[in-house]
Amino acid sequence: MFDRNDLLKDGKLSNVRFEKVGNESLRTNNVNATDYSSPRPNGAGGAESVGNTRIHIANGTGKVAARSAIFPEVSFSHMTMPATVMEWKREGATAKMATMTFLLHGHVEISTADNKILKRRPGVFLIPPETGDVVFKTTVPANELIGVSLSSRLFATILPDYKTYSMMGQNSKLDVVSLQPLLAFVVSACNLNNQHSQMVDTLETVANDVARSLLIACFGQGMSVMPLIERVRKYVAENYTDSALSVTKTAEHENVSVRTVQLALQEADTNFTALVRRARTEAALELRKSQPSLTLMEIGDRCGFGSVSSLRRALKIHEEMEDDEGEE
Repeated sequence: MFDRNDLLKDGKLSNVRFEKVGNESLRTNNVNATDYSSPRPNGAGGAESVGNTRIHIANGTGKVAARSAIFPEVSFSHMTMPATVMEWKREGATAKMATMTFLLHGHVEISTADNKILKRRPGVFLIPPETGDVVFKTTVPANELIGVSLSSRLFATILPDYKTYSMMGQNSKLDVVSLQPLLAFVVSACNLNNQHSQMVDTLETVANDVARSLLIACFGQGMSVMPLIERVRKYVAENYTDSALSVTKTAEHENVSVRTVQLALQEADTNFTALVRRARTEAALELRKSQPSLTLMEIGDRCGFGSVSSLRRALKIHEEMEDDEGEE
């Protein structure tokens, strides 16, 4: 529920925190972690805005406190609050994000005008991309929530068919114990003070993996979750014409490390070079068959080969492999 700051375009991580106590003014920090506060007239209502979220504390008593960790494609937040109403206006880039909310203690009701929220017992909610404004209402004196937001691109790579999520999945109860290590990482990230670039790079990868694991564990049931190796094959099949296609570019698209992609390929008894060469060779053979008038240079250009010699080598390897299979 925190807006992304333009300063994050060149950064890896921003930690934001705020507190609101009763009728007092909101206390927060800017991206440089400098606290500020301003006076609030006595008797003023308990409503105040932070970013694109309006907060109203019931009876003007108690404290709302939140910390967040904002990465380029994943945002975490950890909040404690009394009986409170928060109105989250989803617009612009925020509207395209997917957000999971986990109730750790207390009671929360989450609603939208378009009623698109998915739920899992006990106390897990998913607000999909393109969902309208959201209202969070906590109704008991002490509540604790965790929020995990994902960019629409990352969400689509994990659960492209979330609309097929079954009602059986929504009604079944989650094993919350298995989620505890993942949620503990979220809380730790929200309280991080050391933003050393080398550590943040590692945390970004882990944060993406944690968000992916939470999303699949909570809302993968009843959905078609494509294994990584199949997603890699699909990406290669769609992009083999790109002469700059690489394992690094593929890993970035899937939001995983290069090592993770390499391990998935290894488990499938292949490697990235072989996968790309096969896709390009099959496309070249099809072009030779369907358009015999094309030169080898033209075929190579259309299929992503950097040169005619590369195409010739690929065709020779293909022929040798066919000969070996024929002998068997």
